[in-house]
Amino acid sequence: MNRAGFGRRQRKKPFAEINVVPYIDVTLVLLIIFMVTAPIVQQAVTVDLPKTPVVSTGNTSNMPAVAPFVISITGDGLYKTSEDPNTLLADTDLKALVVAVVARSQVNSEQQFYIQGDRAAPYGKIVQLFTLLKANGVEKVSLLTQPEEGNL
Repeated sequence: MNRAGFGRRQRKKPFAEINVVPYIDVTLVLLIIFMVTAPIVQQAVTVDLPKTPVVSTGNTSNMPAVAPFVISITGDGLYKTSEDPNTLLADTDLKALVVAVVARSQVNSEQQFYIQGDRAAPYGKIVQLFTLLKANGVEKVSLLTQPEEGNL
């Protein structure tokens, strides 16, 4: 007595998919761990910057015809320029200095600008000046370093 529809079970076809929920859970946990530990790792790093070796290119034909404009940062955090090395500029004069450098770069696109920081100068001031100049469109900004004595 087999009635049609009763007692007969439909067999389900095999379901061949990978359960990705555990993988998503693990990925999110790892993402949270990295997000929490990344700021801690960045704050704990101390850097002792090395001196740079002497590099001689031997090609003097590429030298710019215009003398480079050098901005020096003293150990006290004051600014002075190669144009007027006897005048010290404070943080309040930084905006005027950046405006002057931007104007020079717009007048002469081949003008080179160098930032020279004293060893005792606050590193933040050097980076701040560099990023201010770059953000205001001065393309040819470089940092000056002192070569090692052994490589002279």
